[in-house]
Amino acid sequence: MANTVDKMRNMSKKEITRVFLLQNGLLIALGIGIIFISTGIFVWVQELSYDLRVIFFAVLLACFWAGLNIGLDRLLPKRLTDDGGMNLLIFKDRRPLDILGLCILIGITEEFIFRGIIQFYFGFWASVILFVLVHFRYLNKVYLLFNVTITSIIIAGLFQFSNQNLMAVIIFHILFNFIGALDMKMRYQDEGGVAHG
Repeated sequence: MANTVDKMRNMSKKEITRVFLLQNGLLIALGIGIIFISTGIFVWVQELSYDLRVIFFAVLLACFWAGLNIGLDRLLPKRLTDDGGMNLLIFKDRRPLDILGLCILIGITEEFIFRGIIQFYFGFWASVILFVLVHFRYLNKVYLLFNVTITSIIIAGLFQFSNQNLMAVIIFHILFNFIGALDMKMRYQDEGGVAHG
């Protein structure tokens, strides 16, 4: 983990963005391939839900959960909330529109894969466990591991109880990440370049 952060410190914003685009593009291509092989894209799309009331609920839930996380990040000691500086490296020197773009990319890709494919085909707990494992940088931090697990359960629950409303979980994920990233950026700037948790 520390090695990854050290490598990222030597990368420009453009290089970090390029890595994100490549990784997420490959994941989306893999996901589309899995859907085509299994049931076909048209059957898959028809089985998803698009209820706007659920999307509105997802927005409220994301704002609440992001606000609670921000509050905890400010109350808890940094040693509990620090992910090794990875998120700060990704978001600190970006404009809000750039941050939103990255959050959209991450939200669409991760929810397409973890809810739209893994949970759709393999169930609730498969999506929760794999989502947590993919965020491996949190595995040796008890608070961050607990937080990402609860977040994954919330998103998987939203997908399950909304009759598989993929748009709702994508919007939740985008908004949750965007609010958290903006708060991190503002705290970093307010403290003259020193972020704390």
